[in-house]
Amino acid sequence: MNLKEIINKAEEKGSYLVSVSIKDKDKTENDLEHYLFRKEYSLEDVIPSIDASLRSMNVIPFGTAEIVEPPKQKEYKPLKIAIITHFSRTPSSYSPGSAVKALIKMLSERGHHPIFFTQEGSPLTEEEVGSEIRRVVTKFKREKNVVNEDAKNKFIDVLRENLTTDIDICISFDMMIDDCVTYREAMKDSGVNIPWLHWARSGVGTPIDFSMPHNSRYIYMNKADAKNFAIRIGVGADKIRVVNNIKDPMNFWRCDDITKMIVNKYRLWEKDIIQTLAVCSTRTSAKGLDDILATFGALKKLGNKVALILANSNGRRRVEELKNIQKTAEHFGLNENDFIITSLLADDKYHIESEVPNYVVSELLKLSNLLVVATRAEVAPQFVLEGSLCGNLVVMNDDLPLLKEFCTKDSVLFWPFTSHQNINYSNRSSEDYLKLAKKIHGQIHSNKADKQMRYVWRNYNSEAIYHQLMDVIMELIDDYKNNKV
Repeated sequence: MNLKEIINKAEEKGSYLVSVSIKDKDKTENDLEHYLFRKEYSLEDVIPSIDASLRSMNVIPFGTAEIVEPPKQKEYKPLKIAIITHFSRTPSSYSPGSAVKALIKMLSERGHHPIFFTQEGSPLTEEEVGSEIRRVVTKFKREKNVVNEDAKNKFIDVLRENLTTDIDICISFDMMIDDCVTYREAMKDSGVNIPWLHWARSGVGTPIDFSMPHNSRYIYMNKADAKNFAIRIGVGADKIRVVNNIKDPMNFWRCDDITKMIVNKYRLWEKDIIQTLAVCSTRTSAKGLDDILATFGALKKLGNKVALILANSNGRRRVEELKNIQKTAEHFGLNENDFIITSLLADDKYHIESEVPNYVVSELLKLSNLLVVATRAEVAPQFVLEGSLCGNLVVMNDDLPLLKEFCTKDSVLFWPFTSHQNINYSNRSSEDYLKLAKKIHGQIHSNKADKQMRYVWRNYNSEAIYHQLMDVIMELIDDYKNNKV
């Protein structure tokens, strides 16, 4: 395409400022003629954005980064899982009760069939617990370290009647405490021939005997004390497995289903750097989206797992335009797991083609740690204030003076995304963005609070704990089938 054709394209499509270097066939390799042409429009008109103009002229941004597909997750066949407790109620203030409900929810959401065994006469409902309930656990006056023989024999009958061959595994919860000795002795003497998994929700003080001769494993809550725990309950250390508590921000913050869908679909807990940008689909150019995409492309090149979430409104009638923006993102090395446009996720369940609710944006901002503000036109940037409240590292466009009213000079990074002469300037090189990316990388990876938050989210979310638990369950079931336990 020659210069005249490029200018004609620009005249037809409308553009801001484009700088073109061409080489005449009669000139030497290093002898370039430099032409500059310029056409300006009001930002309020938001005529074709810079990225749209460049695409129309077949101008491709700088190099593409390697795209790495996420590893496939293990899949498990649906299991029927008995969960036996001594509970009558499970108030949210009672940690073991909350943990059991979280476990039931985690298993149910992944296609398993948990059955919750609770005390006789328990007021718990299936709606409250989230699974089938059997109110059959023997209720009696419990005494510390005293076996009630009548209650024990009654509970043995309950176990034999309910733990039938269609049950794949039985998990007992919080049975290590002193006044549960009757239940423990019943389990040991019941002779029910299925795999058993005994979960300790707290430490064991006085040594107890909970050694079952076969088909059993024991779960403790940390690795450092696991061997001591084995000694305390009278079993070999080889019988102990560690599965942690679920501590998922989706549950902790009671996040909306839309937020959960986005988090789970893109496995956001695996990301090192996340930005949420709430923007109207017609304003992406004014917000400097091209600069943000270039910055995230450079961050990815530095080895970060990234996610840029465009929480956009007014996307219903702009599907093709938004898909073109995705193509621009690909030129910067960002694949569909790195650059997310919320309106394109709309379906029969999630009606977000026109907007995402403000509370979803708030939840996503709390999960984010970066806010690149490359905006070219603002009056009062709400998203800067919102991102700041959520602890995001803010990177401000140094060329827009009004932005400095909304921060202190030492609390944000400043970067000249445009130029003091013209806010439509877009001639940054890949090296420029890489320099910025290195600054951001250093700031984020030295933030101990953010690193700890992402460590907890990555390692204690329901997906991570699910795989921890299922690895233990499947090992036990396989050993049971092969007569190894």
